[in-house]
Amino acid sequence: MSARGAAAFVLALAPALAGGAPLPAGGTSYRTGDPAVDGLQALIAQTLEANRKTFAGRTGTVKGFGAGTTYPQVWIRDSATLLPLTRWQYDRVHLLSWLEEHLAHQNADGSLNDWVAAGDAARFKADAPRAREVHRAGGIVLSAGRNTTEADQESSAVDAARVIFDATRDVEWLRKPVAGRPVVDRLDAALSFVAARRMSGGLVTAAFTADWGDVSPVYADQRVIYLDEATPVVAGLYASALYVRAARGLAEMHRATGGTARAARWAARSEAAAAAINRRLWQPRRGFYRLHLEVASPPGWTPPDDADMFALGGNALAALYRIADGPRAARLMDVAERRRREHGLSTIGGVLLPPYPAGFFRHPILREPFTYQNGGQWDWWGGRFVLAEFERGHAVRAMEHLRALAARATAAGGLHEWSTRDGQGRGSPRYAGSAAALGAAVLQGLFGLDLGTSGLALHVRLGARSGEVRAHEPATGTTVAYRQDYDAKARLLALSFESSAPGTGRLEVLLPPGATPVSFEVDGRRRALPVVRTVGEDRYAVVRTDWKPHAIELALR
Repeated sequence: MSARGAAAFVLALAPALAGGAPLPAGGTSYRTGDPAVDGLQALIAQTLEANRKTFAGRTGTVKGFGAGTTYPQVWIRDSATLLPLTRWQYDRVHLLSWLEEHLAHQNADGSLNDWVAAGDAARFKADAPRAREVHRAGGIVLSAGRNTTEADQESSAVDAARVIFDATRDVEWLRKPVAGRPVVDRLDAALSFVAARRMSGGLVTAAFTADWGDVSPVYADQRVIYLDEATPVVAGLYASALYVRAARGLAEMHRATGGTARAARWAARSEAAAAAINRRLWQPRRGFYRLHLEVASPPGWTPPDDADMFALGGNALAALYRIADGPRAARLMDVAERRRREHGLSTIGGVLLPPYPAGFFRHPILREPFTYQNGGQWDWWGGRFVLAEFERGHAVRAMEHLRALAARATAAGGLHEWSTRDGQGRGSPRYAGSAAALGAAVLQGLFGLDLGTSGLALHVRLGARSGEVRAHEPATGTTVAYRQDYDAKARLLALSFESSAPGTGRLEVLLPPGATPVSFEVDGRRRALPVVRTVGEDRYAVVRTDWKPHAIELALR
């Protein structure tokens, strides 16, 4: 197909690939030609709708999402994970009202709750014994709780605000008073709580858990979610990596609101924490980051030898947030695939390999190896690891892993909270975190949609595949659409694209493995060959463009 022919369907993205129907007008949809990956769209939509929540809060009408259909609350960490997907599916109120409600219940020391929900605290006591009422006015009753084993609540809130700011491009929202205090000031107070109260040797401390989990090993009942004198304390990879990302994002938001001194302070804290992770947790011989270091042990506690346990959550964030440089990211990704094969897992989503032995955790939910957070398979983390693979230059393997995750989910007919070693779904049958991570792996990873305060960039990572995407951001009305057709026999790659985003931006097109451009056309006119950029194992043709309808054609050798 010539570039002139490609231009004819930039807007409609039709005729359809492989004989299928055209993508529907409006909304966000995509096609890759892979039945399992394409089948994720229906599962993602069903899962998000099943978890959508609306209730009257202290700040007014609150709209957001639960963690899964078995969870009645709106959780900070889960909701933050959802935003890179829901920004392409839901309106502004769904993006920010839940976070404003959480900020309205901020504690005096800056700390935040894990969750907030409509209803009396007694309703939640069975699973969260320390649940408490946080607001009552007229007929409105709200309760909240904090799993004090964790240290990711504040970082998750700040990272959520950064994504909201990217999605809305609204500086005034950062200045908006919530319960009498601007959003950006509340975010600063939240992360300052972590900096002042939860740090040791440059790393964030939390209770001993399985990587990113919230269950300590010392009790067999719900006391496991609370940090007490009987609980060992560690400096962890996951919470520290999330803090690096949050501090970096808070610096960006302070810069946007004119707070240059505070921006510089948080940028320095982000860099210091990243350096501490690389200095204290990177294991050169093993090729990955260890999940934690012991900080404080209760009497009678013997720390386990767990340096060789590969923790997917923390290592995925280290790669995704660019704490790991290119060589480190490549090595830990190789380890993840090798461990997957060694332990016979069906996808890349195994969260702790090898897991802790039977009986190490007393709580029945993860007492056995390869169950729940103790080595179960989680799309919530597998999807984020795939996103990191796409972004760090390992697109071929990322696509293989994405297809395996999608195949298991579509075969099961749902996006479960976690899966057994052989891929049987467990936990909530419609888990929002699974939808979020897999959706982001497709839209942000494979299709490379990158829209933020600095404008639009497209990183087209289809490579030797044909595919198309149409995306709509309800918060701003911005649309993005493109279609790639690759003719392997003729060695021709044609791409048509357009967006309503203003200004100009970077367009990067992943070249098929081993291919080199020999000619380049834009809208039917011959141009100089584009710059070729190498990222990890991948090579991209790179051009600068406006976002009016255009069509390019690359002849490859």
